[in-house]
Amino acid sequence: MAGRNFSRFGRGVLLAVLIWAAILAVWNQDAVRSAADIAISSVSTVATSSLPRIYVDNNQQNLQVSADTIAAIMSAPAPVTHDLIWTIAHDTLSPDGVIREMTLINKLFPGPIVRARKGDRMRIRVKNNLEQFDENTSLHFHGLYQRGTNVMDGVPGVTQCGIQPNTEDFVYEFDLTQSGTFWWHSHSHLQRVDGAFGGLIVYDQEDHYQIRRDYDEEIFIILHDHHHATGMAMYDWYLSKDSAGYEPVPDSGLINGIGKVDCSRVLKQHSCEPPTTPRPKFQFERGKRYRLRILNASAFAEITMSIDDHEMDIIEVDSTEVDSYSVHMLTIAPGQRYSVIVLADSLLEAVWMRLQMQTSCFQYRPPALDKNFDTIIEYRKPETAVSRFVKKMFKREVEEEFDPALIDSLSWEDALPENECLDLDESKLAPVVSASVPDYTVRYKISPKVLNLERVQQAPFGFINRTTFQPAIGAPNIQVAFGKALIEDTVLVPTVTGRDDDPIWGGAQLVTEIPHGSVVEMVINNSDDNAHPFHLHGHDFWVVRSYAELVAGEGRWREEYEEQYNIENPIRRDTVTIPRKGHVVIRFVADNPGIWAFHCHVAWHLAAGMMMQFSTGLDHFDSSTIDGVMLKHCEAERNLGERLLRPIPGDEYRTRTQNVQGQSD
Repeated sequence: MAGRNFSRFGRGVLLAVLIWAAILAVWNQDAVRSAADIAISSVSTVATSSLPRIYVDNNQQNLQVSADTIAAIMSAPAPVTHDLIWTIAHDTLSPDGVIREMTLINKLFPGPIVRARKGDRMRIRVKNNLEQFDENTSLHFHGLYQRGTNVMDGVPGVTQCGIQPNTEDFVYEFDLTQSGTFWWHSHSHLQRVDGAFGGLIVYDQEDHYQIRRDYDEEIFIILHDHHHATGMAMYDWYLSKDSAGYEPVPDSGLINGIGKVDCSRVLKQHSCEPPTTPRPKFQFERGKRYRLRILNASAFAEITMSIDDHEMDIIEVDSTEVDSYSVHMLTIAPGQRYSVIVLADSLLEAVWMRLQMQTSCFQYRPPALDKNFDTIIEYRKPETAVSRFVKKMFKREVEEEFDPALIDSLSWEDALPENECLDLDESKLAPVVSASVPDYTVRYKISPKVLNLERVQQAPFGFINRTTFQPAIGAPNIQVAFGKALIEDTVLVPTVTGRDDDPIWGGAQLVTEIPHGSVVEMVINNSDDNAHPFHLHGHDFWVVRSYAELVAGEGRWREEYEEQYNIENPIRRDTVTIPRKGHVVIRFVADNPGIWAFHCHVAWHLAAGMMMQFSTGLDHFDSSTIDGVMLKHCEAERNLGERLLRPIPGDEYRTRTQNVQGQSD
C-alpha cells in the first residue's frame, strides 16, 4: 500500500514538474504561435504589443498546410461553394519598417489565400470601402480561363466597369475548371502595388503530383517588391518629367508580406522604425519532401531564388504540370508561378533561402534598396517529452530563434547571376500531358514599346503597335459588343496620341477580332531596353520560341526563325517574358468566347497603357451573363463622366495655349 501511495505521489510530483517545466519553457520564449502555423514565423500585418514575435492564425493565411488539410479538401463528397465576403479599404502598415498607406482586402497583407478543389464554385462578394469617389476597384483571377464567365475576368473597360465606392456590392461567381497555382489581384489603378493581391490554389485528384505520394507538406511563398510611396503617387511621378521615363524602382523585397530596411538609408519624408517583426523563416523536417508554390506578385522586379545545399525539382510552371526538372536557381517574372519539390536532406541545422531582385533591369537604385532579401530555412529539432506535452496541453509549440550569424551554408555557384531579366530556358520544361503544337491559321505581329512623345511632355506611355490603352468611361467592351452600353452615351476620352476616340469601342484601344477556333500565332518583338512579362487572359499558350538578342540587329523575328521553333510538347503557360531587344513567339487556340486582355504585367507599363485585346467567338457568347448589377455600376460610372478623366501630361499647357490663341483671334 505504501509503495502504491508513493508511486501515486511520485507520479503527481513528476506531473507537477513537467507542467512547471512546460510553463517555464513557454514563458522563456520570445513568443509562441499556433500549432497549425508550423512553417512561417511571421506573416501577420498587425503587431501585438505584448508579443515581440508576430504570428498569424493559419486558418486565415494557410501558407503551409499538411497532408491532412489537403486530403480534407480533396475528400469532400461534392463540389463546395466558397461564399466569401471581401471588403477593400485603405489601411496603414509598415511591412518593412516604413509606415505607409496600403489598399487591403479584409485588412490582410497579403490578401486572403484560398484553397479549393477543381469543380468547386467561387462566390466572392466585394464591398468597396475606399474613400474617394473615383477609387473604383475590380478583381482578376490570374490564370483562370473563365470559360463561359468572361464577365468575371475583372478588367475595367473590357469585361466590367469598376466597382464604385458606396454602391451595390459586386459578386464574382464562377466554377473552378482547372487545377494548379493561381492568384488574384486588383486590376484597377495601382491597387495591386498597394497590397490588393492574394493566392488561389486549386487541387484535383487527377493531378500528376499528389500529396503523400510525391510530397509530404506544402508551403505557399509570395515574393514581391515593395514601395514606400503609394502606387498612384509613383505613377504620377513616372508620368512627369522628373522620372526621365524611368520606372519606379522598389525600395525593398518582401516575403509573405514581411521585410526589413535600414532606417538610416530611408528617405526623410518617410517615417521608419526598425522592424520588431522577426525575419520570415521556414522550417523543414529532415527526410520530408516539401512542395513550394512560389508566386512573384511584384509590380516591377524579376526575382531569383535558390536554397543553399538543396536542389529544386520544378513540377509546375504557372498552372501547367511539367516533367520534373532539377535546378539550383529559379528566375520568376511578375505574375509567374512555379512549384518545386525540395527534399529536406541537408546535414546542416539551417540554410539560406537566397532571394534577389534583378537590379540589372532597374534604371536607378533607391538609397534604401538592398537587392537581397534572403530568409532562413531551419531544420526542426526532434520532439522531446516536454515539447510534446506543451503542444498537447497548451496547443502551442516551443520555438527557439536561430542566430543568422551561425548559418554557414554556401550558395550555389551558378545561382543568382547578374544578367538580363529572362525566363528559365523553356526548352528544358516539358508538360506532363504531352501535345504537339498545331499549325497556325492566323498570325499577328505586335511590338510593345514605351514611347516618350513630345505632345505629352515626354511622359512615358506604354504602346502596342502605336496604340495605348485608354478605355471608354462606363462602357466596357463586352457590353458595347452586345448593345448593353452605347459609346454615344459616354464622354470623350482625350487620347495620348491626339487621335479621335475609337468609333466602335471608344477611347483608344487595340481590339483584334479572331475567328472562333483559330490557332493564333503571336510574334512579339521587343525593341525596348527593358523586358516585358506579358500575360494573356482566358487562355494559356505554347511558347514556341524565345530569343534574347546576342548580336546587335538579330533580336527581331524573321521568317527563317520558323525552322527553330519548338513545336514538340513545348511549355504551356499564361505569362512569358519578352526579352529586351528580343522576341517571343507563342501559339494558342482561340476557343474561349469573350474579349480577353493581353498586356505587360509590369504595373507601370500596364497603367501607362501597354495592353491590347482579343475579341473571340462572340457569336458563341452568352450575353445573358451580363446582369443588372453590372449595368448599374456602368451607369454610375457614366454619371461621373468627366470627373473620372485623368489629365494627360501637357493638357494644361495645350489648354492655356488654345485660350491665348482664341483671345488673339
